Amino acid sequence: MSAQTLLSGGDKWFSYSGEVFGDVSAPATIQLNFIPNTGLRDTYAIIQPSYGLPVSTSSTAIIGIEVKINDTTVIRSQTVRREGDDFVLFVPRQSKLEVISLNNATNNTQIRGANILGYYL
Repeated sequence: MSAQTLLSGGDKWFSYSGEVFGDVSAPATIQLNFIPNTGLRDTYAIIQPSYGLPVSTSSTAIIGIEVKINDTTVIRSQTVRREGDDFVLFVPRQSKLEVISLNNATNNTQIRGANILGYYL
């Protein structure tokens, strides 16, 4: 899990989770990114989730993604996704931003991650 890192120009920031995976005891959700305060300016954010090869391709075994702003779910997706299916959203200044992987018992060892690129407005 990673926090927010400002880019050198100060007008953009990024966060990346790296590869995250569970084991047979993995909980129903795994936190990928957690930013307690996005800063003093509003943000245009691009969230790029990534998923490794699933263990099971059953329609009931799909891991998903949840995005919360200030503890309110603004995106919840648990469908088959392809690389390049990014989420774009507006994040108000000084918000808590959290990206969570929605897990399931079948694919809890599947690799997943999320990158965020934020543009201050």
